[in-house]
Amino acid sequence: MSSQGKSSLGSCDSDEKKYELVPPEGGWGYAVCVGLSVIFIAGTAHQPVFGFIYNDFLDELGVGTGAVTVVYGVFQVTLAIAGFSSNIVLKKLSLRQVGLIGAFIYTLASFLAIFVSSTTQLIVTNGFLQGLGMGLLIPVSYTSFNSYFTRKKVLYLSLCKASIGLITMVYPLFIKFTITEYGFRGTLAILCAISAHSIFGALVMQPVQWHMVKRMKSCEKIVLIPPTPASEDNDSKFDFLKANNITRQDTKSVQNIYTKSYEDSQKESGLLFIPKLTDSRRLSIPVVLIPSDARTDSKFNSSDNVYLENLFKAASVSSLGNFGNIVVEPMPIIKNKEGKWQTIAEYLDLTLLKDLVYDNIILGMSMTFFADLTFFTLEPLFLDKNNLSKAEIANIIAVGGATDMTARLLLGISGQFFKLNSRYMFYAGALFAALFRLVFIQFTTYLPMLILTGILGALRSLVHIAQPIVMAEHVPIEQYPPAYGLYMLLAGGISLSVGPMIGFIRDYTGSYVIAFVMLAVCNFCCVIPWTIEGIIMFVKRRRSRNT
Repeated sequence: MSSQGKSSLGSCDSDEKKYELVPPEGGWGYAVCVGLSVIFIAGTAHQPVFGFIYNDFLDELGVGTGAVTVVYGVFQVTLAIAGFSSNIVLKKLSLRQVGLIGAFIYTLASFLAIFVSSTTQLIVTNGFLQGLGMGLLIPVSYTSFNSYFTRKKVLYLSLCKASIGLITMVYPLFIKFTITEYGFRGTLAILCAISAHSIFGALVMQPVQWHMVKRMKSCEKIVLIPPTPASEDNDSKFDFLKANNITRQDTKSVQNIYTKSYEDSQKESGLLFIPKLTDSRRLSIPVVLIPSDARTDSKFNSSDNVYLENLFKAASVSSLGNFGNIVVEPMPIIKNKEGKWQTIAEYLDLTLLKDLVYDNIILGMSMTFFADLTFFTLEPLFLDKNNLSKAEIANIIAVGGATDMTARLLLGISGQFFKLNSRYMFYAGALFAALFRLVFIQFTTYLPMLILTGILGALRSLVHIAQPIVMAEHVPIEQYPPAYGLYMLLAGGISLSVGPMIGFIRDYTGSYVIAFVMLAVCNFCCVIPWTIEGIIMFVKRRRSRNT
């Protein structure tokens, strides 16, 4: 091949280079980070002290602390259903519009809570309405964040989570001060004002398309290939290489791309095949990358509805990396006849559940997150049962919060210098948290529990920071809202089913040790399936290298 031909295939002249729009990795993304922190501070920081705020009010009603459990349960159920349903709303409205709706609902709920006079009103305001508002806000916040950042997610999410955790730590002191100075209703009015800041948090969730930046890209274009003909008589009609005067010397196969030489690729017969890419997202449709100066008088109807419906999926070819000029085998595209249930499944994006890796991810994350929240809720009761003083219990809880905060900041700094795999982070947090909880229940004295709580607090940061990123690294950003909504729905179901079961067993046996062992088992429900998946993927990659 002449040097001129090589240059036309291997590189593009400077005047032929084109730009592509990519997320800013900063810029307005910093405002989105602030908005995310504000939303979670306004919506969740007061939840750990909910019982403290309403304790005297509930005593006046004569309902006791059992009402707190009911309100929290209604909140979790509504949060899960609203998070799942947010995907339906996002089909009609933008992210910011849905976020503003959620923020206004949450603020309205906080305003109405000022005037509550019965348990029923409390359930409606703090349970149903606040759960509905946060259920819409959470998927919007995480989707906006993940759309603005690709390489620095761990860094900036760590800083966001650290700020949220820091405010949550000082909230008990703040609430104690406001109740002393302004009373019960005055405190609720202040919380309403804080909740209103979620509106400003939602306002900054601008579409990432408004703030995309230009980046030079390779001079290639994407062409869809027609389906493989059903009969051999039509082979010549769909001979893409012949139709476009592209020689096989101009193409390179993705198969064995790291080891296959240019001369070997010339020996391939027919069109080249693309293997299963274990390290990349699988292409949804057949794609060809050809030089921009090649003639593309293809003989298929590119306006076919099947192609138009799936055209956006061709963008996933960028996840393959820059492999030069690639020709992929034409594969048949089959459009199934849509039935009633299939239409519903596609509308709710339940087709995500066909992805077994995604199923494994949301099940593991739901079980681990439930175990984490439940453990740190029961830990003060466990410490009190071991006859520790109030001051010692406060010190242990404070150390756990301090190590959690420190670890979040350190993870953020590490994310600036190292590429941290979010799924490895979550896996490590789930595994070591389960092991150290089993060690924790072996002690009943102050110092060992203090040290172990500090370790568990640091491990907690791995789970909380990685949780929203794991899913974003597996599904395309346009599928993140339904993917996260399904996770929220599953997490709510586990909280309503596994939670009461563990509580019943603890009350029946009177042992917190059994409850903590069951929480460790919940973690292993994440660790074991993820380990099996890792082994299967490793074996597949090894076989693909050998073949």
